[in-house]
Amino acid sequence: MSTAFAAAVRERACQAWQALQAAHRDGDVYGGLLAEDEWHDVRRLARTHGVSLTADRPCGPAGEEGA
Repeated sequence: MSTAFAAAVRERACQAWQALQAAHRDGDVYGGLLAEDEWHDVRRLARTHGVSLTADRPCGPAGEEGA
């Protein structure tokens, strides 16, 4: 697995996490379902390829990776 692939998976995880949090904050049930599906999908992808993610908060406080 390449570093670029791992970085892309982490970025996708960060975006999915942000979308899920935004949907919950806005009370968007449909958006929340879509974001939750994406979050589960990216976690499965990461697990399959050995990419470690912080399961409960993949983005930093300012919306950046890491934290």
